[in-house]
Order: sequence, then structure tokens, then C-alpha cells
Amino acid sequence: MKNMLLFLVGFWTIHPESLIAQECKISISGSITDPHENLLLEFASVYMEESNQYAETDSNGFYFIKNICPGAYHLIINHIGCETQKLFVHITKDTIIHIELEHHAHFLQSVTVKSNRNRSESATQNTIKSNELNKEAGKPLASILEKIPGVYSIKNGSGIAKPVVHGLTGNRVSILNNGIVQAGQQWGSDHAPEIDPFIAQQITVIKGVDVIAYGGNSLGGLILMEPGPIDKDPHFHGSTQVNYQTNGNQIYLASKVEQSTPVFDWRLTAGIKRSGDHKSPEYYLTNTGMKEYSSSIEWNKDKPGKFQHHIYYSLFHSEPGILRGSHIGNLTDLQSAIGAQIPYFTKDHFSYRIESPRQSVTHHLLKLNHQWTRKNQFHEIVYAAQLNHRKEFDVRRGSRSDIPSLDLLLQSYVAEYKGRINLDQQEINFGIQYKFTYNRNQPGTGIFPLIPDYLLHNEGVFMNWKYHFENTSLELGSRYDLSQLNVDYYSTSGVKTIQNANHLFKHFSLAGGIKYNAHNFWNIRFNGGITQRSPEVNELYSYGLHQAVAGIEEGNKELKNEHALKLILTNTISLGSFFNMELSTYYQAIRDFIYLEPQKEFRLTIRGAFPLFLYKQTDARIYGLDALFRIEFNSKLQWVIQYSYLNGYDLKNHRGLVYMPPNQFGSSLFYHLKSIGRFKNVKFEMQGKYVFEQLNLETNQELLIAPPAYFLISPSIETEIKLFSKKFKINAQVENLLNRNYRDYLNRLRYFAAEEGINFRLNLKMEF
Repeated sequence: MKNMLLFLVGFWTIHPESLIAQECKISISGSITDPHENLLLEFASVYMEESNQYAETDSNGFYFIKNICPGAYHLIINHIGCETQKLFVHITKDTIIHIELEHHAHFLQSVTVKSNRNRSESATQNTIKSNELNKEAGKPLASILEKIPGVYSIKNGSGIAKPVVHGLTGNRVSILNNGIVQAGQQWGSDHAPEIDPFIAQQITVIKGVDVIAYGGNSLGGLILMEPGPIDKDPHFHGSTQVNYQTNGNQIYLASKVEQSTPVFDWRLTAGIKRSGDHKSPEYYLTNTGMKEYSSSIEWNKDKPGKFQHHIYYSLFHSEPGILRGSHIGNLTDLQSAIGAQIPYFTKDHFSYRIESPRQSVTHHLLKLNHQWTRKNQFHEIVYAAQLNHRKEFDVRRGSRSDIPSLDLLLQSYVAEYKGRINLDQQEINFGIQYKFTYNRNQPGTGIFPLIPDYLLHNEGVFMNWKYHFENTSLELGSRYDLSQLNVDYYSTSGVKTIQNANHLFKHFSLAGGIKYNAHNFWNIRFNGGITQRSPEVNELYSYGLHQAVAGIEEGNKELKNEHALKLILTNTISLGSFFNMELSTYYQAIRDFIYLEPQKEFRLTIRGAFPLFLYKQTDARIYGLDALFRIEFNSKLQWVIQYSYLNGYDLKNHRGLVYMPPNQFGSSLFYHLKSIGRFKNVKFEMQGKYVFEQLNLETNQELLIAPPAYFLISPSIETEIKLFSKKFKINAQVENLLNRNYRDYLNRLRYFAAEEGINFRLNLKMEF
């Protein structure tokens, strides 16, 4: 979705002779407003790039530019606290252009999305827009999403992280890459999503259960990676971004170019990242470097109101190293390594070299879709194919470390049809989907596979009904899924023989919600539903070393479907530009909740000594609160406060659930200046984050007791400057300014090492 919507609300006819003579007597005018509460923005600027003409909005948010010649122009719209926006227009006569400009960069509740996607209005939806994404360039997706209240990340050292939404992670949280559910997440929590956040114009997190149109296993929510539409601009435009960070000496370079031609529209992106050993305040985190590159190409041909053809391809490749001190050779050393002040095998110098243990992951995605519109109907057919190749290399004796100990090839194919019918105040969405997944272990590893070979067939149908009247919107949807799983696995006892098993899982989902505008300043959303989730292959049949978490994992073939109830209530209050609040409370009850439990047992294998983790089921209750407050004292000074509370409880064993996020409190103070010399839109930020100690666990539930609370300070400065007729955006920030030595409970490698120390980040973006 574009953050700026253009409404051509009226035209005044001028005398035709003036056009013939090309007299520059045309004018454009209009208003600039914030879409959240229709607030008129004062002191916003409108700049016409080609003619070098400029205007600023008055106290009523109104602007006026006169003496314009007929022609094509790029309008650049700026306002303190807003993302700079660009608009391409053809001007032939006096024109009124009303513009909506997103003013609440840190007020994350999404506005209504105007697109062809089936998007809930009652579900809690939070969005990180392009300006924030640019500042966080080079970071993993999960780390970027931590900016949203209620979203955390479960980590496996440096660079490997997976998002956690309201306490749930893995395949319970679906990630949509350009509308397609990302494959590969069923391999376990130690595999980061194979996707570069740079491809997205914005990222939206849906925390409710209203994910019916996308799949039946998403108990936790949905993450939408949205590249955004290609601007209808015939000129060649794009951006190049360079990011450097001192911790790990990481360099990240990415570029994006696009153009709208009379025949079709296209976009091309590419990125590359290289980093070495990261560093805690006291020592280097040996073997935590990374190599990464990605690219994508998008082709689009459309006739507005009639049809659209779309082709999309993306490639992602990553080679992360795994902390060397997490792989120990014997049981005695393993026991002493857990909780040690300095990890084993720690070197006293920096290196870009990546040795075993390490991973190599390549992900391909190809998507073809066709959309067409007839009167009040919209239809879409989608076909997508994904290929995911994962290799893991362990520390092996002799010269065998270059032979992968795990070599998986996952193929996933999706075909779906979606439709929508609009009937006055009603909207009906429906669809049918088929997914085929084939996972095969490649020969030559010499080790029994962690994940067995399997075939998976998924069929699903869904329907969603919406009704709008006055200040209220109602929604009701349902979905039915059938999953057929065929597995060839090795027996875990006695002689290792290949056995075959078939599973048939059926699950039904029902969701509903209401959105009510109580007053102009008060908005209420309630979303709830019941759903089921079938166990994934790794939960059923994992058997062996899960490398990145440095642990032995064993599945349970007797696992049953999870049955979940989730309720979420969100209140949004906006008192003009001065005060904004978003408060969400949620409750989840999950019967037969599948979780990974650490055992007080260590196992010695030919690959080293490792702790044991078992998949189990229990009845769980998860509830919490997400709060965000934004106070704008004036046009220069803003204060944002965030708080997240979560409690996960094991109802059968009467104790807390493991790997539930600790409570967090964050505060950011922003100071905006219109300019300092040649530097425009200068913004200073001081951010503080306090993470509480996880106190809901018993001492015998974990290999190492939960770490104490910690507090981090991270200042930053952001500005724009024009050099050589190009606009540059500059952002500099310092993470962990005080160089605190701490361990994060949600980092699976906290048993062996501390988190990263101070980190200076510099980001430079050039637009053309």
C-alpha cells in the first residue's frame, strides 16, 4: 500500500488558447492531511522538481502553487515527522490535489488498506513503513519486527532470528513473501526466514486470528512482506543503500530500480551483506560471521479496472556461522561450558573467516498470478513454486568438516483461486488452495537425517463475509483444511531400518470480528476465533542434532492437533496530533499445545556433546497486554512509550511455559528540526529499552536459570541532504551505548555466550 493516496477531487477549465500558446498560468492547490484522524498538516512543503517551484501549507493545511507550465512533474512532499513522499503527475490545467501523508511513523496501527488483498478491519494490524525499514537496513527480519509491541524474536546467536508474536513462533506465524507463505519454516526454530527485508516497502503484522485466507496453521498471526505497487512514472527511478556497522565490521549494500513503461511495469532489487565475528563487551563471538546475497525481479502488466498480469522471482542465499563455543567435544566440557563467563574456543582477534559449524541456505521463489475484474467482482489465480536447499556443516574429524552433515532439498508448490464479490455494504471473499511439499535428504552426509523424507498434500477452502454500516464493520469467516502426510523415517531403536507412516490431519477455523468507531477520536477493534493446527514434520520426527541451537531434538510421533481459542481487543484513541494511544489485550487458550522442553540430560555423539530437547504436549494459556502511547508536545518534540506484558502458563503441570518472552518497556524521545544549514529534516532520537527478568519459570525447567533484567540505550540521528542533484538520506545510530554485558532469555545460545556489545551503525541512502 502506498502511504500517500492521491485524490483528484475537481478541475477548473481554463481558456484553450492558453494551452496552445503554452502560457505558464496553470496552478495546483489542495490540502495535506494525516489519514489517522483527518488532521490538516501545517508547514508541510510541496516542491516541484522540474520547475523548482515551492509552496508550504498554511494553518489550514492548504497549499497553492501558480505560474506552472503544462507538462509532467515530480512533486516531493515533506513534513517534519513524516516520510518524504514523491508523486508523478501530468498537469494540463488548474488542478486540485488533496494528499494524505502518514504523520505517525511510530503510531503503528495500520490505516485501512486500499488494495485487492482480503484484509481484515477488525484484526490488530501494525505496520513498519519504508523509512523505518531503511534505518534498520542489514538487520534480520525478526530483529526489525521487534519495534512493534507484542513482537519479539527468538535467536540462535548473531544473525539467526525468527519472529515471535504473542508468545508463538515457528510455523504458527506465517510469513508471506509477496503474498506467498514462505516455505522452509517447518524445519524448526533455528532457521531464520530466508528473505531480505529490503524487498519490502512496508511490513505488516496481523496479530489476530484473521488469517483465514492464508492458511490454517497460523495460530500466532501473520507477517506480510509487501513490495508495494510500482509507481506509474515513465522515468527510471530507484535507490542505492549502503550500511556499515562496527560490531562484526558488517557491510550491507542494496539497490532498487523500477520504471513504468507504456507496455509494462518492472522492478529489480539486489543486495549483498558480509560480516565477521561479532563481539560481546568482553570477548569475540568466534565464528559468527555471515555471507548473504539476494535479488528479485518483478514484472507487471495491467489495465486498470480490467486485468493485471504479474510475475515475481526472488533469490536468497545465506551462509551464517554458528558460535564455535556452542559445539563441545565431551560431556564434562559441556557441563562447564553452560553458563561459563567466556565460551570455549574463543579467539582473541577478529576474523571474517567462517568455519564449521556453519550453514548454507539457498531459497528460490517464483510467483505467477492473473487478476481480473468484472463489475462488482474480483478474481485472482496464483501459482507459486519454492525451492529451498539447506546444508549444515559440523565440526567433524579428519577432513570431513567440508562434507555436510545435513543436506535437505525442499520443494513447495502452491495453486490457488481467490474471489471477491461486492454487494453494496457487503463484501464476500472466498477461495480454494492446494499445496504440495516434497522434502528429500540428499545422499552423502554419512549421518542419519534430522528431518526425514516426506510428502505433504494440503487442500483448503475458505470464505469471509464483511458488512459495513455507518460507523461499524462486521466480519465472519471460516476455513477447512485437509493435510495428508507421508513420511519415510528411520526407526529410533535397534537396527536402523526405514519405516513408512501416513498421517491425515483435518482442521477447521472460525473467526469473527467487529470494528466500531465510537467517536471521531476513539476506535475499537475486537477479533476472536477458534482454530486448529496440525503438528509439523520436525515436531513429529526430528531425531538428532539441530545445529544452530546446539542441541539434540527428538520428535513425538503421537502428537495430535492443537486446538486454540484467541481473543484480542484493541482500543485506539487519537486526540488530534497531541496524543495517540493503542492498547491491545489478548487471551489464548490452546489445548494440546506443542512445545520443546529442555531436559536435564546431555548426550555424547560422534559430533560432540549436546543437551537434549523433547517435543511434548500440554494445555496452555497465554495472555497479555501491548500498549503504545505517543505524545507530540509540539511540531519538534515527540515522546513514544511502549510496554508489552505476556504470561504463558502450563495448565497440566502448573508452571510457566518455557521460551515465553519476558515483559518489556521501551521509551523514545524524538526532536525534529526542519533544517540545519544544508541538512534537511533533521531528527534526533534517544531510545531506551528495559527487558524484565523472566520470573515465571521454575529453576529445574531450564538448563540455565533465566538471565537478569537489562537496560539498553540507543541514540540516533537522521537527516537529508542534496548533493550533485541527488538526495541522500543519512542515519547514524549507536546500539547498546553503555556496552552492557547481558544475556537474552530468548537467545538459544545464551547458555554459552553473552549478547553483542556496543555497535555503531551508519546508513546512507541515495535516491535517483
